[in-house]
Amino acid sequence: MGSETLHQSPQAGTRLKHVNQKSQPWRMATVSLGLLCVVLLITVISLSVHYDEQYYRLSRLQTSYNNLTEEKLELQRTVSEQEKKISELGPCPDGWRRLRCSCYYFSNNSKTWSASRQDCRERGADLLIINSREEQHFLNTLGEKMHYWIGLTDSEKEGIWKWVDGTTPTTTQFWREGEPNNAQGGENCAVFNSFSDNLGIIQSWNDQPCSLLIHWVCKYTPNVSS
Repeated sequence: MGSETLHQSPQAGTRLKHVNQKSQPWRMATVSLGLLCVVLLITVISLSVHYDEQYYRLSRLQTSYNNLTEEKLELQRTVSEQEKKISELGPCPDGWRRLRCSCYYFSNNSKTWSASRQDCRERGADLLIINSREEQHFLNTLGEKMHYWIGLTDSEKEGIWKWVDGTTPTTTQFWREGEPNNAQGGENCAVFNSFSDNLGIIQSWNDQPCSLLIHWVCKYTPNVSS
């Protein structure tokens, strides 16, 4: 009787087989759906990362654009202020040339460095101090093969060059190659050598004895209230 209980009838086995065959499509559908969900999840994550990268790039571009816009506005304000100051200054005195807010006097005779500076002081100015590459270029275009005293000397201590206002040249220096060299001894004053502009020569200073008779340049920069 126990053997009969454990024995499975052919009909029961057939029914189990049919049940397994019917469940297989559902299993395949479940697995496929799961794979599809995984693919969708990966796609969503990839799109999210891509969106974040694009958003970050756009944010940086927007920041750069805002900075450039602000710099442009600041430059326009600076130019406007300079133009206003120049208009308030009026013309330079007769016989003087202008670059931005400064006026320049070029002598038509020759004197020693000290006498040249004295002449500038009597005109309410001083020997030329060069503050920028733009100024150096401007002076370099005013005449070919001309030589001028400028307000630079190492008379107090050899090799320590100072402008007439007591400041020491730092980044703005335009010595010719090998200069200053104190070649003849006692070369304690600086000369500006003017070249034709089309030569493209910017370095044009050299040292000379202060007792030489040379032309000179005076510079006058009025103080204008902001």
